[in-house]
Amino acid sequence: MATVNNGAFRHSLVDYDGQKRQFSFDSTIVTAANHDAQKTEHDNLVAAIADVTLGALDFEEYVADRESIRPLVKASAASAQVNIQWVVTYVDSVTTSVYNVRIPTADVTDTTLFATNSNLWDPTDAKWVTFIAAFEAHVLSPDGNAVTIQQVAYLQ
Repeated sequence: MATVNNGAFRHSLVDYDGQKRQFSFDSTIVTAANHDAQKTEHDNLVAAIADVTLGALDFEEYVADRESIRPLVKASAASAQVNIQWVVTYVDSVTTSVYNVRIPTADVTDTTLFATNSNLWDPTDAKWVTFIAAFEAHVLSPDGNAVTIQQVAYLQ
């Protein structure tokens, strides 16, 4: 297994027809000591790209520390399929806007994760309790507000 640990620069542009194209570069890991200098370099690169492209900016991201694990083997369970997903529905705690994220390779073999006779989660299951705590502690809405998980459903 190879591990890559670095920062990342992510950028997306929209063309005349409305099509988007995303690209990214590895960058220096951002620390407390180099944060301001790295942010300045990031902003300079955003400006430089704008000078040599015609597309409209869709988004740009300044990723402080990205860890990418590149396994040499595939998942061991045949049921680990990217099209078998958890759809996590969460709500912005301030605006009450609702958002979804899909998480691939849902573990559908662990029946304790499901409410009885349902494709929905059992939020009282210990694994989901841990998931809720971790998700709500780390994830922010697109508006930058805290979020609350509303539901998790299995989707295939």
